[in-house]
Amino acid sequence: MVRKLSVFVITVMCIVVVSTSVRAFDTGTIKGRVIDGFGKPIPSATITVASNGSKMNATSDTNGVFSIGYSPGNIKLSFLRDGYVPVYIPLSLDESTDLSVDDITVWKIPPKGGLFIVGEGEYIEINRVEYYAESGSKERRFYVKGNPTVAKGKNIRIIDFQTDNPLVVGKTLYSVDAKGSVGSITFYPTQKYVLNTEEDTFSKIADNVGLRKLNLPPGRYFYCTGEITIRSKNGFGFFFEITS
Repeated sequence: MVRKLSVFVITVMCIVVVSTSVRAFDTGTIKGRVIDGFGKPIPSATITVASNGSKMNATSDTNGVFSIGYSPGNIKLSFLRDGYVPVYIPLSLDESTDLSVDDITVWKIPPKGGLFIVGEGEYIEINRVEYYAESGSKERRFYVKGNPTVAKGKNIRIIDFQTDNPLVVGKTLYSVDAKGSVGSITFYPTQKYVLNTEEDTFSKIADNVGLRKLNLPPGRYFYCTGEITIRSKNGFGFFFEITS
């Protein structure tokens, strides 16, 4: 830092050069832990910090713990491991310091496209089934056929992994009644949608991977690919049952 203003120009230039040289080697440290979606540590993950045209690399240990240096500025923090969805985190750090971050979750890529319940230590694939419509003079009612995948608990996490389309948000959740119906669209006396829609919380992990969170009572549920409309007659989706 230039501490005095009343100095010769050549002195100022020398001080600026020295200060810049020191700043280039002035680094801080980012520390944390890498875990998977089941809360288990991920060893041998590659951590990279890119800032100001330079890169620094580190590797997580057997407990998923890492420590990596950084130069102040706009930073891109990356977490990579074969078979897992890459994680990229932008940061803006103006000073060099020792910074501890929360656990970084790196999700394992499912073996194929579809919906998968996050179990205690593995993914549970949700059965892909069909729905169909039965029409009468006053309504068209929609039914799900097939066997549901069973999941225990109330707070359910679901990984949505698409291999043929990067848009993973195009699904509608319905509850399924005791007769296997998700509801109907009435024609008479007026057109009205009477469908058993439910809410979920969606967050994007990558372009083709999303996380859906549910807080629902025990029962049967159906994720329809797209949504059911007046033109729907049959289609596909994912069928599961929540038990206590």
